[in-house]
Amino acid sequence: MRRAEPIAGLGGLATIAGVLIAGVGVTGVLLILLALLALAVPVTTLATSGPAKSIGTAVVAGATGWLAILLIVFRLIDVPVDDYRPLSGAWIGLAGAVIAWVGSWLSMRDESTPGAVAPDVPVRPIPT
Repeated sequence: MRRAEPIAGLGGLATIAGVLIAGVGVTGVLLILLALLALAVPVTTLATSGPAKSIGTAVVAGATGWLAILLIVFRLIDVPVDDYRPLSGAWIGLAGAVIAWVGSWLSMRDESTPGAVAPDVPVRPIPT
């Protein structure tokens, strides 16, 4: 597993926790789906061999992570002043969304392929 993939997974879990604290609405369902993409980054790496599927998942999570951040920022701007419960969950969700986005972005940049096996290349004799 790459070093940043657990960070993306933890950010996805924190985003889901923030949404559940704030209350699930239409925006909350979309945020949970985006958080599940970030959570899929380390799960895909553990479930598959080779780097192709895990990097593809990180690309999708990194490309859509900014959308989760934007939705939570709009939710923070639009929250009524006297309602504190959604505000605390929104802050937790915002921190989780930023962590998930950064973790998926950093896992894309890591070029290591843990668990990959080098192909068996036959040795040819030197031509004379």
